Amino acid sequence: MRNDTSYGSKIDNKGSQKSRERNQQERLAQDAVEGQEEFNAAVQAINNQSFVLEANNIQPMNGQVFYVNSNTNFVSLNDGQAMVQIASNSPYPGPNGLGGITVQGSASNIQTKQDDKGNVYLNMNVQGVFISATVSLMLTNGTNNATVTVDPNFSGRNLRMTGTLLPYSQSNIFQGTTY
Repeated sequence: MRNDTSYGSKIDNKGSQKSRERNQQERLAQDAVEGQEEFNAAVQAINNQSFVLEANNIQPMNGQVFYVNSNTNFVSLNDGQAMVQIASNSPYPGPNGLGGITVQGSASNIQTKQDDKGNVYLNMNVQGVFISATVSLMLTNGTNNATVTVDPNFSGRNLRMTGTLLPYSQSNIFQGTTY
């Protein structure tokens, strides 16, 4: 009689395991659908030239990665104006009042393309009083995760920012004093 009981519990465990596997597969499928929806919204924002990359990490040319607040570290494009802002938790307020700098300029020569893997690329020139740079963005297929590289035309001190690309109207950024 004990053998029957233990055999029955093994069947229950297998059924429970199959149920967990099925739930996990359903969650993965739902995540893939949500990721594709976010990707489609990000592609539309790029095509509309109205987006924000809210950065969660910044990597200067020395290669060290700094994890940052995505509300105050971003690259945006809206109404033909591009903005790059970096901020820190430093006690020194910096030029933008947030421990960093915020620069704005006119975007020109905006080019987009999509590769064979579905990744989307945007390149643009940004020219302003305190910025003259080439900005290159790559949006990863199936997600709204993106990487942007800001390559100044005169200093050679490029900056890489990685984070989430959102339509400008859905972003939650806090802008400092702009130059």
